[in-house]
Amino acid sequence: MQEDVLFQISNGLFVISATHKDKPDTYAGSLVDTVCQISINPHLLILSCTNNSYTKECIEHFGEFGISILPRNINPFVVANFGFQSSRNINKWQNIPHIQINNLPYLTEALGKIRTKVIETRHYNCNTLFIAEIVDAFDYAQGEPLTYRDYRSDFKNKAQEAFSDYQNNSLSETTSNNLAQQATTPAPQNTDTSDKKHWVCTVCGYVYDGEIPFEALPEDWLCPLCGVGKEFFELR
Repeated sequence: MQEDVLFQISNGLFVISATHKDKPDTYAGSLVDTVCQISINPHLLILSCTNNSYTKECIEHFGEFGISILPRNINPFVVANFGFQSSRNINKWQNIPHIQINNLPYLTEALGKIRTKVIETRHYNCNTLFIAEIVDAFDYAQGEPLTYRDYRSDFKNKAQEAFSDYQNNSLSETTSNNLAQQATTPAPQNTDTSDKKHWVCTVCGYVYDGEIPFEALPEDWLCPLCGVGKEFFELR
């Protein structure tokens, strides 16, 4: 299959939030481009998550999730924070300005916020599909949404740079200043100084951090962010 053809299908980018199933009063979150409204009466949408996603596990456990719609001018570190690491071992929301509404967190800078309740779940080899009813939609803001096409064209390089700064325990001065202006509490430093290597997507920069060893993933496993196969990953 020609992956370039599939890349012509461009959706928005969103941050999904869910209650952490293993840690009370903590929340999971992930970056996705697989949200689509499918009905207006009733108001329904679909969300697809890879089966190794910890956020997916939390959604299945509690049956609900929140959506933050990303603006085109979002800080690249927000994309890196939610897209390049796992909620299984990182509290991503501590790093990012957010508000909590009815026990779910949402990005402060989101163009809109949506709360949903899962009404049907479908399992496939690599992904789980959630059909969800929109319970509430609020905090509409004007602006251009960030699309997956935007991400592939130039935004991914900015996100990779921001994530590299984060891993080195030193956010760039620009990123630090931007976050400081938005955050109500200081962003904690990443204290993980291990030299552990990770499998990294060479197309979009996604870092695989699932419990299943990368080598043991099915041959048809796809990158959850850009959709390419395992052959596009490198150990770094």
